[in-house]
This record gives sequence, structure tokens and C-alpha cells, in this order.
Amino acid sequence: MSVEERNVHFLKEFIEIDGHKNGIFIETVDFANPILLFLHGGPGFPQYPIIKQSELKWEEHFTVCYWEQRGTGMSYNSITQGEITLERLISDVFMITEYLKKKFHKEKIYLCGHSWGTLLGSIIAHRQPQNYHAYIGIGQMGRHTESNRDTYEFLLETAIKRGDKKAEKDIRSVTFDKEFYKNKGYRRILGRYLNKFGGGTKKAGYSNWQGVKDLFTCHRYTWKERLNIPKGIFTSYDALSETMAKSDSVLLAPRFEVPVFIIHGMNDYSTSYKEAKRFYEKIEAPSKKIFTFDNCAHSPFLEDQDTFMKILKTEVLCSNS
Repeated sequence: MSVEERNVHFLKEFIEIDGHKNGIFIETVDFANPILLFLHGGPGFPQYPIIKQSELKWEEHFTVCYWEQRGTGMSYNSITQGEITLERLISDVFMITEYLKKKFHKEKIYLCGHSWGTLLGSIIAHRQPQNYHAYIGIGQMGRHTESNRDTYEFLLETAIKRGDKKAEKDIRSVTFDKEFYKNKGYRRILGRYLNKFGGGTKKAGYSNWQGVKDLFTCHRYTWKERLNIPKGIFTSYDALSETMAKSDSVLLAPRFEVPVFIIHGMNDYSTSYKEAKRFYEKIEAPSKKIFTFDNCAHSPFLEDQDTFMKILKTEVLCSNS
């Protein structure tokens, strides 16, 4: 059943920050619902299309705001966006939060990040707890270098287990080191094998081609916005890859004054489970819970929606009662 058939309210808006237009989608069945700001991954990879294609219905319990980060999709404009840095995006999150609070007359909102969005989300929830009911980290980032070392080992071990000599040779041809984020060979084997081996977007049934198809068939975008998506992916990665590679979320967000919920797939090798668990164990928070999805990879909120929605209803929303 489509969004329109379920009587979901839909808004597409542009918010100007420092002379640059940031695009957002807002969806809900009831504008009185609590507000949830979703921070997508990548960097530079809008996730509204895959969430809609997967038919996640969290707008039945929240007013969900999908903000496309500066330099991404609807928010891509090479003339006005300026330099894309972690601190600038953190400032943007704050401005989007203030906009949503004012628009919907709320003192606080929920903050949810996925993948790269968890680095942003962790930091802003750590710095500005007065704005948020809780922080939800899906595919939580920890130390990105160590996570990618786990990824490389997973790819090699899987190729060996499968007896795939060609893949094993290909993966062994790439040397993993601390400058992996600059290594085109490493990025190539990620693109070639991570989804194929079940450690990427979903544990099963999601190809690179499906990802491209979801982005380019999303009717909420204009054609210009669709064409800006790949530009934004490359621009954002070039701008932020070194910062991301050298980051440790535990050091950047060691303490929280809001409840923290970590949602992670055991088979996630985009952001490894080992690093997410380390983040969870080391941070301080008034309450914190980690939910391990044994049969999921990087998108447990889409792969096992029943369990995810149950967590939202019985744990996240109840943490504010």
C-alpha cells in the first residue's frame, strides 16, 4: 500500500541555512505525533528511497523528517553549499532541529542516525541533549578504521569459505592500511563483494543495482535532484572520508544526558558489530540499550521491521513517559 493510499501526510520543503537550501521530506499520519529527525548515511547517500521501497511504516508513530545533508541530493548545490565539514554538518543538524521544534511546537524531538549519520547524531546528542528525547543509532559507527579492518577480514574469510578463488585473489591484491579511504582498490572490492557476501545494505536480496534503481525511480525527486544524487555521493565522500576514517565516536561523544538505543545487525560489515558494541560499552548515559539483530546486516530497521517497530513502541517511546 502506498503512502498516498494510507493517508500519510507528505511535505517537501527547503530550509535555507547560510544562504544554502537544505531539502527535507516530512511524513506522518498525524502531525501531533512525536518528531523524529533521521540522519542518513553515506556520507552523501539519501536513504528516503530505500526506506520507502522497503515500506517501513514508522510514520504511523512519528512525524519523520528526512533531511538530506548539505551536499546531498536535494541539498546539493556546488555554488552555495560551501566547504562540507563535520562541524558544518553538526551546525546544520542544530538548525534543522530548531526548525522542526518551532514548526511543530515541540520542546524536544527524537534523533535517529544510520551509519555515517550515527557519527553526526552521537555528537549532536552529546552536545545538545536539551533538544532530544533520545538518541537512536542504527549501524552505529565506532572507530572507522578498525571497523573497515573487520570488513576486509570478513570479505577475505567469506571468499575463502565459499571457495571463490577469483574473489580471494582479488581481495588479497588490495593491501589494507590506515589510508584505506584513499585506496581505490579497496573501494572497488567493497563495491564488488560487500553486498554480494551479505555484509552490506542487507544480509540477503539487495544488490548494488537495486540501490541505484531505488534512488532513480523515487518519484518525490525532480530529475535534476536525481542527477545530483551521484554528484553529492562523490563530493561528500571526497570532503569527509578522511575525517570519517580518523574518527572515534567514543571520543567525540563519550557521555549522553538522554537515553541511548543502539540497533545493530550481527552481520553488519559496513559498520562492524564489534565497533558498535565497543561504543555502547564505553559511553555513559542515564539509560542505554543495545539490540542485536542476529540475521541482519547494515539495515536491521528495514530487514526485520517487526522487531524494530516493537523496539520503537515499547522501548524508545516509553523512555519518554
